[in-house]
Amino acid sequence: MKHVIAIDLGTTNIKAVVFDEHLSVVASAQKSCNTYRDLPGQAEQDPDEILQAVVHVLASVTSTLEDPLSVEYIVFSSAMHSLIVVDSDHKPLTRCLLWSDNRAACEVRKFINTNDWLAHYQRTGTPIHAMSPFFKLMWLKNNTEILAKAGHIISIKDYIIYHLTGRYITDYSLASATGMFNIHSLKWDQTALDILDISEKLLPELADVDAELEVTNQDLIERFASAGDVKLILGASDGCLANLGSGTLARGETTLTIGTSGAVRMTVNEPLLDAQGRTFCYYLARDKWIIGGAVNNGGNVIAYLDSIIDNGNGDIYQRLEQTVGGIEPGSEGLMFVPYLFGERAPRWDGSLTASYLGITARHTKDHFLRAALEGISFNLREVWQLLESVAGRSTRISASGGFLRSQVWSQIVTDVFEREIEVSDVIDGSCLGAAMLSGFKKMSDNELNGDIIRPDLMRSGKYHNLYKQYLEWSQFISCEKSSNNDLY
Repeated sequence: MKHVIAIDLGTTNIKAVVFDEHLSVVASAQKSCNTYRDLPGQAEQDPDEILQAVVHVLASVTSTLEDPLSVEYIVFSSAMHSLIVVDSDHKPLTRCLLWSDNRAACEVRKFINTNDWLAHYQRTGTPIHAMSPFFKLMWLKNNTEILAKAGHIISIKDYIIYHLTGRYITDYSLASATGMFNIHSLKWDQTALDILDISEKLLPELADVDAELEVTNQDLIERFASAGDVKLILGASDGCLANLGSGTLARGETTLTIGTSGAVRMTVNEPLLDAQGRTFCYYLARDKWIIGGAVNNGGNVIAYLDSIIDNGNGDIYQRLEQTVGGIEPGSEGLMFVPYLFGERAPRWDGSLTASYLGITARHTKDHFLRAALEGISFNLREVWQLLESVAGRSTRISASGGFLRSQVWSQIVTDVFEREIEVSDVIDGSCLGAAMLSGFKKMSDNELNGDIIRPDLMRSGKYHNLYKQYLEWSQFISCEKSSNNDLY
């Protein structure tokens, strides 16, 4: 039996999953990552800590195999928008800046005011936001001397690949999330590089997601397996691979994920862009593109509220059933706009803040929790409807993520969307999608077999009207915040 190992480079955990030839899970391991937030807006990780975590999880899973030589491929899935600058001796000049590093917010505002930001979006498919490596580099250029010393500008996956192969090479999928890649020509975007005043020579070479690479660092390989002839497959971004792993690849098939944050994604056959630059468009494979919107606010909002209301005691998802389930839709007039951690889609403004509206003395902590669940769900519905305006009606919606642990929240989402939602039975969808790039199983072979959650018509009717109110309030709050920013 041959095996493929999928490595998922997440921002919370590094995970390794072993699949057999039938794409059944054989073993898995994960290791958490430290995130450094020493300064306001900062979110960084140590590249060498990540490298050691990769070696650790690989060693853990290969130790469970009777024959490590059975590992034919190692494939990578990676979080998007990371940035590392190394010198000419390949030593990091920075930590790894994560998507959530928001220090480039000022550069974003200046760019919108002084450049054709919409043209930039239309070329690159990456929304105008501080998450983008394009703006991270602009921040480094304007505030440090680091770029003057740069030998290579890479992502965390590129850093790991270099240590295995001796090559700086990245895939079209991750490149399409940098703000420096032209999604129409599949090449680095010269206009973006000219704005940054950097050479293409500083960037990795480009290849498709299924490109195979030879491992040259045998010492590193021997630390986790004796499989000397194992091949690397370049892989892709985690969000795109999640669509592949869940089997939602036909036009109109939609994935909804709510974990710490959230996202809604659709698969299309060519680059599709929003006229106002509010959606992303990232490469998955030949004739397969993923459009969507990621949101900053999901389970992290509920965790925050739980920490200040009940001191974070116990499992909040289990307690939701006992607390908010008896409260009627609309939380007795209490509404929540969920921009607690700024926001990406649909506003793309990291400076936004959260708000409760309609607070009265009769509202309890349970009302505040339910209103938060509703506000997060309204926000995701707004992203979903934006996608439908770009790509047409969703033919099906597949859901995954930690929110499914709460029957109450799952039903709220379904009622707010006013659509049936399929519960994906795929665990580790990004890892499965990465493993599928090995050729062990064709894209079209994977199907969903999970449960279906159906909307309650009466509650959906109430949410239909409440959603209209939410849109008015969220638009007002975002416009008010933008006006205040213009004063400075």
